[in-house]
Amino acid sequence: MGLIKWEKPDPLDNLTHIQREMSDLFDFLSSTPQMEGYVDVEYPPIIVSMNEESVFVRAELPGIKVSDLDIQVVNDILTIKGERKLTLDPAKISYLRRERDYGTFARSIVLPEKVDAEKVTASYKNGVLTVNLPTAPESKPRQVVIKKS
Repeated sequence: MGLIKWEKPDPLDNLTHIQREMSDLFDFLSSTPQMEGYVDVEYPPIIVSMNEESVFVRAELPGIKVSDLDIQVVNDILTIKGERKLTLDPAKISYLRRERDYGTFARSIVLPEKVDAEKVTASYKNGVLTVNLPTAPESKPRQVVIKKS
């Protein structure tokens, strides 16, 4: 005859179950369709990088014309504004699925370094906006010479 080992139930099992249920609820809420005309705060998605000379911001903006974009640098804050226009008449179509929003958007990024606003350049290719923001001379490290006395 074999022995069966009895294990005391873990009191945290119930908390783990509740946590899993809450996680499922938040996943459901975040996947629900958004309101008409609503643009997510994190649009456009960006990548910010830098080297010794410049800060680079790349923003994904597929389907947007250059003429519908406005880029400004004020007090070391880069702002990208624009509009994604609806190309089809909404009265003539019914959506089966729509994952791209339309309308105006704006995104501001606090830059990690002081930049020379007069030398900022931008290019737009294949739906990707690249902004080159040269760092200001005063933000670059400077070697200090020590005088012998």
